Amino acid sequence: MRHYLNYLLSAIVLLCGGGLLRAQEAQVCDVKNPIVGDRNMETVEISRVECTPETTTLYMEAYNRKGYWIQLDSVLHLRGAVTGLDYPLRRCEGVALGQHVYMPDSGNVSFRLVFPPLDGRDTSFDFMERGKGGGFIKGVNLKEEREGKLHCRLTGMVEKPTEASRLVLHRYGLDARVKPFISIPVHNGKFEYDLYTDHAEAWEVYLWHDWLNGGYYPAKFLGENATLHITFPDKGRPKVETDGTENRIMLYVEHQVDSIFSPKYALYNARVDTLYSEDDCYTPAGKDLYERLRAAETQEEANKIYKQLDSLEKSRRLYSPRMMALEDYLAVCRAEEKSWRLREAARKPSVSGLSFLRSELDNFEHPDSLKQALWAVYDSVYAGYLPGHPYHAVVNALRQCRTLAVGKPYPDYEITGNDGRSLRMSGLIRGKIAFVDLWASWCRPCRANSKSMIPVYEEFKDKGFTVVGIAREKHRSDMEQAVRKDGYPWTCYAEVEDANNIWSLHGIGNSGGGTFLVDSDGTLLAVGASADEVREILRKKLGGKSGH
Repeated sequence: MRHYLNYLLSAIVLLCGGGLLRAQEAQVCDVKNPIVGDRNMETVEISRVECTPETTTLYMEAYNRKGYWIQLDSVLHLRGAVTGLDYPLRRCEGVALGQHVYMPDSGNVSFRLVFPPLDGRDTSFDFMERGKGGGFIKGVNLKEEREGKLHCRLTGMVEKPTEASRLVLHRYGLDARVKPFISIPVHNGKFEYDLYTDHAEAWEVYLWHDWLNGGYYPAKFLGENATLHITFPDKGRPKVETDGTENRIMLYVEHQVDSIFSPKYALYNARVDTLYSEDDCYTPAGKDLYERLRAAETQEEANKIYKQLDSLEKSRRLYSPRMMALEDYLAVCRAEEKSWRLREAARKPSVSGLSFLRSELDNFEHPDSLKQALWAVYDSVYAGYLPGHPYHAVVNALRQCRTLAVGKPYPDYEITGNDGRSLRMSGLIRGKIAFVDLWASWCRPCRANSKSMIPVYEEFKDKGFTVVGIAREKHRSDMEQAVRKDGYPWTCYAEVEDANNIWSLHGIGNSGGGTFLVDSDGTLLAVGASADEVREILRKKLGGKSGH
């Protein structure tokens, strides 16, 4: 009996000691707005992670339009990035799992998830729903120190009464549909965030719900060692206050532009409102096309009408004479504003000026005179300014593709193959007439255009014609699913998170896609051609019966 008691006592000591040891080795931290890696859920965010020797608590935010719902699986777990250990959910506080959770007027519900303590070696983890197709947020980083030489402190207020519980933050000019964004929670109308970055680049922040509804006012700023206070009013543009040198330069330019040109734009808007009230905005041909557009039953039919509208506008036959005069007035105002900004940028180099040039050089629709002026200022004033700044690499890539026009050589560029290796577009289309189809799974008109090309491809694929599809996606799996559903017979590649800047190189910025027909000698034959137009070109080039 004595031996048994001694053994039992030793076992208890070991167990307690082991428990103490495990407690000492548990992860201990309190991280707000943790950095995360890959994810496939955007309506659920982790705003804070609190790790103690007893528990790991995730402070969660759920977002959607008011009256809409979200649903989290009833089985949730964490997976340690280093140990691979699985940490099952202990309890949920604030929402019911496995059920629809409807959004209040704020568009936001806060709740907490409690898990076992993390092993001290797991400095990051994955948050996952069960099953292969479940939601996940991977690479949740528990390190409190942030990477980046510059620290930009953001604080502010949101005065909008409803659906104002979340802000979207990302580098200026990026597309939140394909690039991960930073989510900033808004509580009781206030927000704060510490942004760390290596370069003084332009950023923008705006209300997520306004972006969902298609109309939003972004607050633009430069990432520098500074504090910024941003106020989002109930209506209108946000107000930015800062102690940062570069941001003050940018704000000065914006204030000057506002004082000079806002009255002109206000006059344009007022006169347009008058023409709408008098039903004198469009020509009879324009009105007819818009009536047909409203009655269109398929996306393919709508796309054809959009092309006709575009043709009417280019030939100055879409708008009424009075509206056309207003459009000419607006074009002059915009040209004057760009010229004013350009003169300010040329006066003294600044990050604000470099950001302006990088943005405007990306616009392929500028008149030639403005394009030449922009390039002249960049080459003479900014080419040697802040060597190593990432904007120079973007501008140099744009320089290679600025001759993108019918009759000019189609540019060569890298794409990412489906095995992850880099490919050259020239190697994929060499010696063939090629239809380069830039599309996206989330762009319905793009997919309708792509599907309309299938019979054209089948007719000419054995006669020296090929199609190369590139989908602009946040996740490769979205492209693969769309290809399976639509049945594209050609090879499609994914441009994930704008890794190769292919859309910018084609001058189509944040659009869903565009199409480019390239001759066998590398000359651009057509931009934005319909399936019927491509068929006619191919019949002339490769032989076949004309007509339909």
